[in-house]
Amino acid sequence: MFLAIIVLGFMSYKTTLALFSDTAQSTNNTFTASEVFPTPTPIPVNAGDVVINEINWVGSTAPGGGNDEWVELLNTTSNPININGWVIENLGTGSGPGANITIATTSATIPGNGFYLISAKNKEDSRINVDPDLTVGSISLNNDGEQLILKTSATGTIIDTANGTGSWFEGVTSNPKKSMERKSPPGDGTQAANWQDATTHTNMDGSTSSDEFGTPKAANEL
Repeated sequence: MFLAIIVLGFMSYKTTLALFSDTAQSTNNTFTASEVFPTPTPIPVNAGDVVINEINWVGSTAPGGGNDEWVELLNTTSNPININGWVIENLGTGSGPGANITIATTSATIPGNGFYLISAKNKEDSRINVDPDLTVGSISLNNDGEQLILKTSATGTIIDTANGTGSWFEGVTSNPKKSMERKSPPGDGTQAANWQDATTHTNMDGSTSSDEFGTPKAANEL
């Protein structure tokens, strides 16, 4: 009897160890851990994939409204596009390279068919009633006209060009002020026929006929 108890106890001990074991044996199988994982191939960005879709160079009637300026970018593809490091030439104060504004934020991704708003003022200090994706106080657009050039970097690929080298194609500085909108689908941004005055008040503080017309972060009306 005593010997039987010892044998049963020994078997129970082995069973317990098996239940709590953190190893297992596989016969005739080889497991290999990868040391190198492939880097995802980035989706190429081509000219016209992102366009300068709306330019509010006219300011607003808000306090300090002369600097209540903004530009809206549109992703014309169905894929998200990260624009971190991209540059918009002539969007800032002055002329030459000093007037270029760099989109320097890793979170700068435009969703497929979505918008990206860059404003000189935040929502509370502006006539827009939607939060900008990026606020840059140095935005300064010359009322006599400027040509904006969107590039993948300071020396990179030109993705889009907006306006000619002379006066603004569209936009109204008298009240009610109206932004300059790209027609849909976006054509060559250097041609006046592809632009129009804003005709609605989407995402703007006011909505009467005397309020500013613009469509920040919303589709342009035809």
